[in-house]
This record gives sequence, C-alpha cells and structure tokens, in this order.
Amino acid sequence: MPANREAVWLALADLWLDTETDATTLDAIVRTLRDSGLALAELEQIFYYEVAPVVWRNAWSVAGEWSGFDPQWLAEECRRNQQRGRWHRGKCRLLRRPMTYACRELWQQICARLAPPTGAL
Repeated sequence: MPANREAVWLALADLWLDTETDATTLDAIVRTLRDSGLALAELEQIFYYEVAPVVWRNAWSVAGEWSGFDPQWLAEECRRNQQRGRWHRGKCRLLRRPMTYACRELWQQICARLAPPTGAL
C-alpha cells in the first residue's frame, strides 16, 4: 500500500479533531489529497469507509482529541477497515449521518475544490 494513503488518512482524520478547521488547515488537507494522486471517488471511499468509522466518535466526545490522532493507531484501524466487507460498508452507510455530521460541510468544500472544473476541455 502506498505511503500516500497513510497521508490521506491522517489528513482526513484532522476533520474530526475537536478544533476549528481554519483556511490554512483546509488548504493543507486539500493539498495532501490532491498530491496523493487518488481519484475523488477513491478519496470518498476512504473518507466514508476507512477514516470516518475510526474517528467519528471523537466529534461526539465531551473532551475530544484536539492535538491529532496517533498515526500508527490510525493506520492500523484504517487498514483493518480496508479489509472489511459488505457488512462494514452497509453499517457505514447506515451511520453516515452521525459519523460525518461534524465535518460534512468541510468535506463538501474539499470535494468541490478537488472536482475537475465544469466545462474544462
């Protein structure tokens, strides 16, 4: 597995930190995702099925993590989610709203910035 996928996991996990995401952080996330070379559809799969199931509870926590998730722990958990099958994906679809409520608007902004411009030749 390419190391850039781990960078994507770390960047996306920042969306669930118990902090305000400023323009600089958002720019860094977009840059990491763009530099990964992964298509937007693949990045969406990573967001919904690999990262969100690992870190979403942080957004619901009274005293959530704010300084960053442990990279080794995050990578292990995301790898585990990568290996899971249809049951995992179905559960993620059912829990999509609570898993992404804290960062849904930010994710939409990121997707808009990563999408190819309309009308581009």
